[in-house]
Parts: sequence; C-alpha cells; structure tokens
Amino acid sequence: MKRYDILVIGGGIFGITAAIELAQRCYKVGLVNPDSIPHHLAASTDVTKAVRMEYGSDQEYFRMAEICIDRWHEWNALFREVIYHEVGFLMLCQQPMESAPHTYEKASLENLVAHGYAPDRLDIGDLKARFPAINTDTFVQANYNPKAGYVASGRAVERLADYARTIGVVIHEGQTAAEFVVRNGVLQEVKTKEGSTFSCGHALVAAGAHTPYLLPELQPYMKTTGHPVFWLRPKDPTNYTPPRLSVFTADISNTGWYGFPFLPKQGIVKVAKHSNGIRLHPDQDDRRINDAEIAELRTFLANSFPELQDAPLVYTRRCLYTDTLDGHFWIDNHPEIKGLSVSTGGSGHGMKMGPILGEMAADVVEGKEHEFSARHRWRHLEEATVQLEEARHVVNRKI
Repeated sequence: MKRYDILVIGGGIFGITAAIELAQRCYKVGLVNPDSIPHHLAASTDVTKAVRMEYGSDQEYFRMAEICIDRWHEWNALFREVIYHEVGFLMLCQQPMESAPHTYEKASLENLVAHGYAPDRLDIGDLKARFPAINTDTFVQANYNPKAGYVASGRAVERLADYARTIGVVIHEGQTAAEFVVRNGVLQEVKTKEGSTFSCGHALVAAGAHTPYLLPELQPYMKTTGHPVFWLRPKDPTNYTPPRLSVFTADISNTGWYGFPFLPKQGIVKVAKHSNGIRLHPDQDDRRINDAEIAELRTFLANSFPELQDAPLVYTRRCLYTDTLDGHFWIDNHPEIKGLSVSTGGSGHGMKMGPILGEMAADVVEGKEHEFSARHRWRHLEEATVQLEEARHVVNRKI
C-alpha cells in the first residue's frame, strides 16, 4: 500500500497545479491519473486555450485573470519555453459597442480602462487595415487588448507534470480512482479500478468531468457538456498570423464563436464555440462532431472570415466542460467527509486560471481562506440557477 500526506486525483490543470502547490508546502504528495498526462480525452488536451482579462462586469474574475497572466509569463521563464503566447485579444462586435447586445464587450472595455490598461478601440477602417481577414460587412467595431493571448494547453499540463516530478510529486499514471474508503466520517484510503490502494491523510478530487461521477452528491450541481472545436487549414496563412490576427471573439455573448490565430506547428486556424454545448457522459457517449455543427461553422466563416469558408477541415473534437450550474469553480472541502476536498467546475474557463487554481485548492486543503475562495465553496444550487459567465452564449442563461 502506498501512503501519502495528500493524494490528488486527476492530472489536469486543476490537479497538477494543486499537487505542485502542496509539494511546495512540504507535503508528501501522490497523484493518480487514468492514463498518461495529459490524458488524451481531457479538456486540457488541446493546442490552445484563450487567456483573457475580459470578463464583462465581473471584477473578481478580472483580477484573477490579471494575476494569472503575470504568472504565465513566470512559467514561460521557469520552463524556458513559450507556453503562453501573448498575441492579444480582439472582441468583435456586430453593432456599436454601446448598443444593448454588447454589454459584455462594453463592460470589459470599461474594466480594462479603469485598471490602467490602454486597449485599442477599432472602427471599420481600423479593422480593415489591421485585421484584413475579418469581414467588416459583419463586424463594425472591435476592441483589441495586447495583454492577452493563448496558452498551449496540452503542452502546459505536460510541462507542469514534469516539474511536479522534480519537486517530489509521485505521479501514478494508469490508475483510475474508483472508491473512497471512509470510516467514522474520515477518509482513509482511495482504491483504484486497477486494483491499487492508496492510503492518505487527505485526498483532493480534481478529476474534471469524472468528478461528479466519483462524488454523485455533486451531480445536482454539475453537468458535463461537450463543445465543438474545429481545425481549418488556410490556403494562405498570412492574414491569420499575428499581428494580422489575434485570439478573437466574434460577438461571443450572442453567438458563442471564438478562435485563434494561425498555429504554424499544426498549420491550422482553430475555431470553437463557447455556448450551451450538449449534455454527455465522459465515457459512454459519442463525442463526434455532427454535420449540423459543421454546416453552422461554414455559415459562420462565410459571414466572418470569408477566405476560410471553404478551407479544409482537418480535425474536429468535442471539448468537455465540467459545468457548474452558475459557472463558478467548485473548490472546497467535503461537508460530510473529513479529509476529502474537491477542485473542479472549470465551466470552460479553467485553463486560463491555472496559475491560481493550485494555491486556492491548497489553501482549502489546509483549512484556510483564499482571497478568491468565497464564491467557489460547496454550495446549494437549484435547477433554475442561471449561468453567470458573461462571455458565454447560453440560451436562457441556463446550462
């Protein structure tokens, strides 16, 4: 039997950052993951995730993202590799930003200015000159913030796992947590599907979409949803390569569409949708993209990036969100089982917050309050709870 002070369950961005932070606080830390890290089906196993401060009127997420951007730069230095690419963030609007449909963009702009940033407000002429791939018959205004970009998400998790090993975290790949052994309300051991038993003083469940299946008491408050991701190969990448294109949102709170500039390693432009998605089980359901979603993509491209409307579609995937009903993270101790904590609920925006998630989880494990922990605690949510992340296009604001 293997014994740890703390056992982390899951090696995605929530789990690996928590393991690092706890090891740095001098705990003996083990981590179990069902496959290699990054897991090939995990949400973080992708080439890009957006990093932005633009959270509409939400001051707390703004501040969290602001801190994380600085820390992504620190991780670039630590790993001696550019994992976070600061290519900027472009919010495209189909109507003037002061109009009712663009409350998210307007509030995001005001927030940046209020905190001393100097984003560029762009009209049609500016868009044509600086971002020629964009259809200005559709988008009439935009805001460009240079202090933003994307992280190479799968690579980030891989490098974080490598670093975790160097500071003493023992990573057990190919071990799938299946059972919690609890005596008199206190966690004693974690058993895996593969037949191993791990004794621990404390366990942190950071198993992404599998978390509410490991802890069924969370199922009333969380849903696993799948969201379409598309890779397109442009005939000529010139107009999609920074600075001619950055990470962008295309009236996202009303359409869900967003994307990334040309990625030379893969030779693609990635486009995705941040919306309701479809409800699915992480193991049992089909994750393939359907024909209707591809047709919707082609319509979007024809209206927004005409040069891409017939570009070859070289890859698709369905990104899993572990959605809480309100869209906030779920980082807290279990209310009934001593020695058991949870860190999950990415709701489509966990990766960008990676540099702060680990310390939030570690503080919870130690019984401390974190600056940003209050609204991410264990809570009761009704089915009628509305989704609060302003950038996300959610029908009736309910997941």
